[in-house]
Amino acid sequence: MRTHYLEGGSGEPVVLLHSAEFGARAEFSWRETLGTLALHFHVLAPDMVGFGRTDKLFSFTDQWTLRVQHIGSFLDLLGIPAAHFIGSSFSGGLIQRVATLQPPRWNILSIISVSGGGYAPDNAARQTLNNYDGSREQMREILKVLFWEERWWADEVVEERWRASIEPGAWEAVAAARFARPGVEKPFRSDAADLASLRCPVLIVGGEGDLLREPGCWQELHRQIAGSELHIFPRARHMPHLEHPEEFNRIAIDFLKRQSAKPT
Repeated sequence: MRTHYLEGGSGEPVVLLHSAEFGARAEFSWRETLGTLALHFHVLAPDMVGFGRTDKLFSFTDQWTLRVQHIGSFLDLLGIPAAHFIGSSFSGGLIQRVATLQPPRWNILSIISVSGGGYAPDNAARQTLNNYDGSREQMREILKVLFWEERWWADEVVEERWRASIEPGAWEAVAAARFARPGVEKPFRSDAADLASLRCPVLIVGGEGDLLREPGCWQELHRQIAGSELHIFPRARHMPHLEHPEEFNRIAIDFLKRQSAKPT
């Protein structure tokens, strides 16, 4: 699979996995983070299969395994035996789920999960994300769900995200993940992971105004993952690392350096 990725810095590897809304890609999720983290670590931010400039492929029989194997093979080919992982939204839950596997497909040193995992209600905000019709105005509504501040759904931001969402195969690859035959549960649910078995260090990051989760969900996730750390951003919705990049980068670097300093 042709895989596009961003890379910078040197030192211990840190893998950044982006969110999964229509038009999502590494460039959008991590443009405020990658450069700063690359001053301290070797940072890799791939576009996952079906997103960005990576091939638009989808498995209708096991989409979860395809995504996991894709990232695992990507790291194998680049000679990355182990890494710290940071995931936004869907990818935060994906990383948690992989870390509970025995053995894990990825060798995960630590996790920073941004708005990932936990119970996701099927509310009006989620329907806005799922029922995207490919229009600029519907993209604006998606951004209103994801972000607290109005600047994140200004015309220039909407235009960039909208153009990404209608590139050949982009809408189809993301829409396919919403399909499920009537009476059959969707194959990936991050809240179904056995979080009690998760042993690597975890930092949970959330926004207090997240419209895609119920109030108190991040505190509950913190309770479920033994030894985890928790940081809640005020005046943020589902993308606090973009709405508060300086503070997020500071706490992320501090967390990662503390894990790097621990004996292996």
